[in-house]
Amino acid sequence: MNTIGSVVMAAGSSIRFGSDKRRYDDGNGPLLQQTLAHVVALNLPVSVVLRVQDQTKVDELLGRHAKNPALACYFVSHSELGIGHSLAAFFQQPPPWDGAMIFLADMPWIRSDTSRLLMKNFDVEKIVAPQIAGQRGHPVLFPRQMFAKLAQLRGDRGANALLQSSLGLVREIPVEDHGIVLDVDSLPC
Repeated sequence: MNTIGSVVMAAGSSIRFGSDKRRYDDGNGPLLQQTLAHVVALNLPVSVVLRVQDQTKVDELLGRHAKNPALACYFVSHSELGIGHSLAAFFQQPPPWDGAMIFLADMPWIRSDTSRLLMKNFDVEKIVAPQIAGQRGHPVLFPRQMFAKLAQLRGDRGANALLQSSLGLVREIPVEDHGIVLDVDSLPC
């Protein structure tokens, strides 16, 4: 049986948003805590990638999830260099998983059945991603064979360049879940 783990990217600086998105409350609680609730419910190992300066704020940022033994925090320095840098830093010492499902902290509206569908379609040779109306979304499930390439990412585009250069390895799963493309930056004011 394949082991899948999850990585929640929460080291961004929220420059475009204007304040810390992880703490933004849309009426259902802080975004990061909502995302963690979704991911923890999948019963996967969870790694949360945070900024090094967040080490004293873990309880506040993670809320009730801070003491969860299935959750580990990874602190990245120089997160201001972009999500690609933060992903690369995490994958420098790859986890012992067969696959890693990467979530973004500011996208808590992904339905559980979508994440479970991706897990069901895991392939040790393919990148598995949801898509709606021809648009690829999140989370993205990477097989272990891609961890070394994730460790080489740079910049603020995350794994987009890797996905574009690996189109033959990407398996898109059609879903009816707008949460896969909805992030807090795209919400109406």
